[in-house]
Amino acid sequence: MATELTDAGTPHLAVSLGTATRGAALTRILALRAAPGWIAGPSSGVREWHFEGIVEREGKVSLVGPHVPGISLEKVLAMPAGQALPLMGRLVRALLQLTESGVGWFALESDSVIFTDDGNILFLPPDIDRELRDLRPFEANRETFECLNHPDLKGPQRTAFGVAAALFRIITGRFPFWGSDVGDLHEQVRTLAIEPPAGLVPGLEQEVSDTIMAGLGRGRRGTISLAEIAEGLDRWQTQDLVHPLSEEQRRSALLAAGAREISAQRSFRRRRFWQRNWRVAAVVTTAVILVAALGGTVLRNVLAPRVTHGYPPRRVVETFYASMNTLDHTTMQACVVGGAGRGEIDEVTTLYVTSRVTQGYEGRSNVISAAEWDKAGRPPLAPPAMLYGVTGLSVTQEQGEPGPVFLVKYVKWNPAASADSATGADVVPQSEGHAVTDRVWMKTDRGDWVISRIERLERLEIPPPK
Repeated sequence: MATELTDAGTPHLAVSLGTATRGAALTRILALRAAPGWIAGPSSGVREWHFEGIVEREGKVSLVGPHVPGISLEKVLAMPAGQALPLMGRLVRALLQLTESGVGWFALESDSVIFTDDGNILFLPPDIDRELRDLRPFEANRETFECLNHPDLKGPQRTAFGVAAALFRIITGRFPFWGSDVGDLHEQVRTLAIEPPAGLVPGLEQEVSDTIMAGLGRGRRGTISLAEIAEGLDRWQTQDLVHPLSEEQRRSALLAAGAREISAQRSFRRRRFWQRNWRVAAVVTTAVILVAALGGTVLRNVLAPRVTHGYPPRRVVETFYASMNTLDHTTMQACVVGGAGRGEIDEVTTLYVTSRVTQGYEGRSNVISAAEWDKAGRPPLAPPAMLYGVTGLSVTQEQGEPGPVFLVKYVKWNPAASADSATGADVVPQSEGHAVTDRVWMKTDRGDWVISRIERLERLEIPPPK
């Protein structure tokens, strides 16, 4: 972050390179010392700004340039909307001024944009910013850079995204995306369904919300240009942005928005969980199949009796669901034919593989059997432990042989995320439960009773384990 540094009685604008910047990293940065930044605004036009040298104090090296008093975009984002929005209008006009002068587009970084006291904007050299970001951990870049930049966009679309993300922060008090690491944050930017600002700020002018969502690539109106955002900012400064609501209306709107956010975040976390672990499962499963094929074990397994050979219909159904608690995908597969239960079997296969990998590295598995947890009195779970399996299994016969049909009720426990997608705060618990009702059809196959079809009748979310 840019600070004031006085050297030999002369004030400078300084950017610290830290204590660890030595060798190749320092050489690269110093080689870029002549890379330009710019000052843009109504009173200055567009002119270049450059770092002039380095200063070392107490082992810390800083790049220094001409002193430009002002405040950073990082501080503007924390201001009330009434103060911040006029400054954002100033920023957008300066960005448009830069592109019209041929400077081009670059990524926004909130600690490298200075609102100068004379009404202009200073943009520190983007080439040097990029080198400095590479030296810092994700946590140091998250608010100043990662939350403002789309990983896949370039040019005017990326800049419009950054301005919209900044406006979202000013209006709602938080960024639209907040990941626990760079991969999680980037995936949120790409796929997470976010609540519009109008949902988080009841009574907010709909145009404001729609404009911000369009800048983020969300919403119904499609993409939006930086010039359109500038026009919106000019209009907003002459009108009340939040219409008064009764306390009951406000509370009801916030509750509805909160419920939508929770649902979207859980859906995102579940999708991310399977995305991360399916790769491991696919590699391991492929290797197992290849080895088994070479040894002839696939053929032997096909011809061998099922582990459920001789089981009556009800016991086959109970075995299928109970096997989730032990991650016994082999027995589950023996209970079904065709595509019946494929989703559950795939889930268990993935968890089995990842559990074994974790056990190999850490000496223990983080996956806790829901049945064992229930039997032990449902003790609290300490991260990174997570539940998987079923509790409260109930199997009721609806139709007898020769085509048995059963109604199955149970509580299904699945892993949940350990951090909130939007805020990064810890989330308790590590698991989430749903009350599920299935209808199960059965038939005989090679002399054994098997499940031929499972229909999901109901799936209701239940309070998480304490």
